[in-house]
Amino acid sequence: MPSEGHDHDSRGCPAGPLAEPTGARYRVRFRRPRRTERYRIRAVLLMALAPAVTGLLLLHVLWPTHWTARGEGRRWLVLADSVALVSVGVIELFALAGAAAVAHAVSVARDPVPVTPEPGTVLAFLLTHVPGREPLSTVRASLEGAVRMRHPGPLDVWLLDEGDDPEARMLCAELGVHHFTRLGVPEWNRAEGPHEAGTEHGNYNAWLAKHGDAYDLFARVDTGHVPGQGFLERTTGYFRDPDIAFVVGPRLRTGAAPAGPRAAGSLRDVFHALSQRAGNRYGAPAFTGTGHVVRVGALRQAGGFHESVTEDIATGFAIHRLRNPLSGRYWRSVHTPDVPAVAEGPVARADVFTRRPRSTREAYGRLVRQYAKALFRVEPGRLLGYTLTLVRRPLAAVTCLFAVLSGLLAVTHPVLRGWALAALATALAPVVVWSFATLREREARAARDRSRAAGRPAQEAEPALAAASPAGSPAGGS
Repeated sequence: MPSEGHDHDSRGCPAGPLAEPTGARYRVRFRRPRRTERYRIRAVLLMALAPAVTGLLLLHVLWPTHWTARGEGRRWLVLADSVALVSVGVIELFALAGAAAVAHAVSVARDPVPVTPEPGTVLAFLLTHVPGREPLSTVRASLEGAVRMRHPGPLDVWLLDEGDDPEARMLCAELGVHHFTRLGVPEWNRAEGPHEAGTEHGNYNAWLAKHGDAYDLFARVDTGHVPGQGFLERTTGYFRDPDIAFVVGPRLRTGAAPAGPRAAGSLRDVFHALSQRAGNRYGAPAFTGTGHVVRVGALRQAGGFHESVTEDIATGFAIHRLRNPLSGRYWRSVHTPDVPAVAEGPVARADVFTRRPRSTREAYGRLVRQYAKALFRVEPGRLLGYTLTLVRRPLAAVTCLFAVLSGLLAVTHPVLRGWALAALATALAPVVVWSFATLREREARAARDRSRAAGRPAQEAEPALAAASPAGSPAGGS
């Protein structure tokens, strides 16, 4: 349930009021963000000054008169000075690139003009559930929010239950929600590929294979996020444009979160506030965020959700490389500043420090391979956007490594030794605290999983489609 302190519908619509589409052939229209219009002069000054100041700092660091001179000192100390100088120079060079990227994003950022949905669009809302991983209380909150959504057309709410949980079935019956499970169907539970067992993309692809043809669009949010009543009203109107493949929105969390997730959330805020809005300029915002709406035909053309821990980004990149067969134009996407859903409750540190590094490694492996395929097959603006998406996290990681290396080398300097030790202690203390907290939470979670597994009787795999209605009927449950 949405928290009392957050008025989702009143505060989650910064794109402006819904308008009626104009013209015989509707195309999504964009405008500058409202705050940018109000502070245009300040934005222009910041865009001009940020790269200039960062460039001056780089010149100051690399100016020959500022190099350390040890005379005939030990060779390893001279080498350490050189490495420290290069490290600081690389840090400032990355800072210059980051300032230039932010300046570019601010200059091209656009927000879409929302329009009313097209009546009669057949739409499904999907929510995934893995028994033992997400408590049913969070699933209930998401489903209760989903059944209250407004949509001027047929709308079916589905729970995609990975384990065919009897309690989940009872919850679906109570709320009037359709239940789907792939448990017991061999072709939907492979060791790898589109229907890989135990994965989110395999769960979605199984539903897509069984029920996807019955719908024009489907929407989804992360489990534990509560969609607003106007979620579909604010997003589905863009699909009047036949070349729009998907619409994404930003993240918003109202519950308390530990320091680690708060820091990660601040990075996401910059990403959604600038990078995604800049993607609107080129019709290619990344397929990521709390909730989104997808055109079933475009997703099928891309082969469904791709095999990746972060299947959203990989799938979005694949869609952006394809053309709409009806118009011959590249598929486009839209990022709306309207908040699609609100997450309730805290995020565990273990989720941040264990799942995110693994998903990041997996995502970059997939994206780099797709990037190589798309190098000469997509528009320059889209290629620039995905290039910035690919390099921003590695650049941040390399910058941190060079910063630590510079601090270690500064210890060798007698004047800077005290400051260097203080800086290293300050930087490493939170990492040590978070590491111990993560290990403790992982041990506690493993103990809970073992106790839950020991107390739960073995369940025979039932045919996943035993309770299904005739094929093609979206109202048939699983």
